[in-house]
Amino acid sequence: MIHITHRNSDPDSFAGVFWGSHVFGGCSFVHNPSRIVRNLIQVVSFQEKTCWNFKRVFAYDVNSPDKLSINSTENLVVIDHHPKNSFSDVTLIWKPRASLSMNLYDISDGINLSDDVLFAFAVALVTDTAILRTASSEELFYLSKFIRRKRLEDVFKVIFRGSVRMEDFLKDLEGIVVNGSLCFGRFSNEDHFMFFCDTLMYSLGCEIVIGELDWGIWMYAEKSVVQDLFRVLKILEKDYKRVGGKLIGADLHTVLKRLIDLLPLSNDNHDPSKPMP
Repeated sequence: MIHITHRNSDPDSFAGVFWGSHVFGGCSFVHNPSRIVRNLIQVVSFQEKTCWNFKRVFAYDVNSPDKLSINSTENLVVIDHHPKNSFSDVTLIWKPRASLSMNLYDISDGINLSDDVLFAFAVALVTDTAILRTASSEELFYLSKFIRRKRLEDVFKVIFRGSVRMEDFLKDLEGIVVNGSLCFGRFSNEDHFMFFCDTLMYSLGCEIVIGELDWGIWMYAEKSVVQDLFRVLKILEKDYKRVGGKLIGADLHTVLKRLIDLLPLSNDNHDPSKPMP
């Protein structure tokens, strides 16, 4: 058997592969691991084991066939947590939750999971809840089971290590505009955008952050305005390819204008497409 992530693996999908390798053994394939996953692999000393003669595929954190990291769909077992799942004619283990790690923990009832596997669950849960911003009592309860003798500081070290190049990040900050509940500007990379959201969004009073990157626009919002922003994104996806809060090929000026037309924002005192005085 082989355990695989979705394309461009994140902590939740990696935690699945790590769990599957620990519980069932077999081979593994972690597709194009993110920076956080690379940090996590180093901390838990995970070693990928490749093979080509496998009879069963376990795919983790995958909600549609086009996101599989290998072409084989025969004898496929999918373990997922997303609100919607489009797989058919496969063995599907699926329960909508904030993080796949929660489902894997429940499946593991009676199995002695190592501290490293549980730590991978903790990193997955924290990242899938936007660094705990969207976590409810249920997610925090599971996190308490995962973290054991470690601390949240250990989780944050894995998540943030290597995410910021200070000189470049300070240059990004020089171009950020804060206008009432809206923050927007150009970011040199995705890590800088997410670091801004994780550390400065609330302190600056932003409900929505819009970042322009080389590939397009990324929008991030606090929970209270997510549904309103999603409605706007559904309109904008008629003109751009949308992946979550990302609009591929979009430009900042156009998106700002459409956003102001379609979404009521609090404490806006002037045209947000113009710099603050």
